[in-house]
Amino acid sequence: MTTELQRRKLEKVFASYDADGDGVIDGLDITAMAQIWCDTYGVAPYSPGWRRIHGAAARMWRGMRGSDGPDGEKRVTVAEWVAWADKPEFPEFVTNAAVPFSLAVFDVADADRDGRINHAEMFAAQSKSGMRSEDTQRIFDRLDTDRDGYLTSEEYGRAAHEFYLSADPDAPGNVIAGEL
Repeated sequence: MTTELQRRKLEKVFASYDADGDGVIDGLDITAMAQIWCDTYGVAPYSPGWRRIHGAAARMWRGMRGSDGPDGEKRVTVAEWVAWADKPEFPEFVTNAAVPFSLAVFDVADADRDGRINHAEMFAAQSKSGMRSEDTQRIFDRLDTDRDGYLTSEEYGRAAHEFYLSADPDAPGNVIAGEL
């Protein structure tokens, strides 16, 4: 059974996937979301980073459960999205599609290509959503579980996994998409 915390997290990420804000995720929303990340980090069209983000987004879309809309195209409502979290295949989707998408974004956020991101690299994305530097720092500090001043891909991947699946209110990953 999905907890209240999990529901809030799922609704938050749903809103970020629903790029046009119409209350339904469709393939165009996922493509737009991928492009927003590419634009945020200055990823050139058709570059390896662009292909990685768009490819991971397409795999994520193919893996999402939804229903057919009036035009016969798949669509996902917030109710379907939240209900899906109770299904046995949801953790597999998270592991095989949602977390790899997050890690594709992590890779392009890593501007200096050292395999980790610092606060400034994280803030580059968070500021686009209106988050203040001090809020980003607080979130960054929660995710930086080894307290070395960097987020590794392992820390980031673990946090993304926690965001989607953990019911633990103290899990660092709860804040990966911002405060709830």
